[in-house]
Amino acid sequence: MAARTWKIGAIAVVLGVAAYWYWSPFLAIHQLRAAAKAGDADAFSEHVDYPRLRDSLKGQLSAAIGGRMAERMPRSDVGKAGAALGALFASAMTDRLVDAIVRPEAVMRILQEGRLMPRSAARGGESDDSPPPDTPDASGSAPAPSRAPIWSTERQGVDTFILYARQAGQPEDRRTGLVLERRGFASWQLTEIRMPSL
Repeated sequence: MAARTWKIGAIAVVLGVAAYWYWSPFLAIHQLRAAAKAGDADAFSEHVDYPRLRDSLKGQLSAAIGGRMAERMPRSDVGKAGAALGALFASAMTDRLVDAIVRPEAVMRILQEGRLMPRSAARGGESDDSPPPDTPDASGSAPAPSRAPIWSTERQGVDTFILYARQAGQPEDRRTGLVLERRGFASWQLTEIRMPSL
């Protein structure tokens, strides 16, 4: 009887550990969101690898800006020289932009709004005078649709977990991906932000 009880207990422990390992990325996301909502930069930063985030964004932005500049430059020697100068300018601009984005408060906003830029910046600095979500308008008709992001997840192997965000009505290729990588047994860190195509 004692041996049977021991076996049952061991199986329960193994199953518990396996369940914790499987659900650990969801726990990390919950902790990130809770810290973002509370504005706790220290707790939030425990789950973020900022150097990796900067590298991921710099690569994506440089490629996007460089690609657009290459499309507009003539294919002459002058155009090639201009493209080289443009690449230097794009690199400097990208570095400044990424340094502004990859700060605790900015990354925390991404976890809340599901986008890199705040809504006002995305509209060119215009103020947001629309009614808050889920409130009736002046005529008393149906509430306005919520602008909260739509979240989805994807596992890639055992060490990568991606949290996707997109706005209602946007196609899948316009979603932002927040990539978490496993550290050790069941710890996770945010290491990459995958932007929609620019």
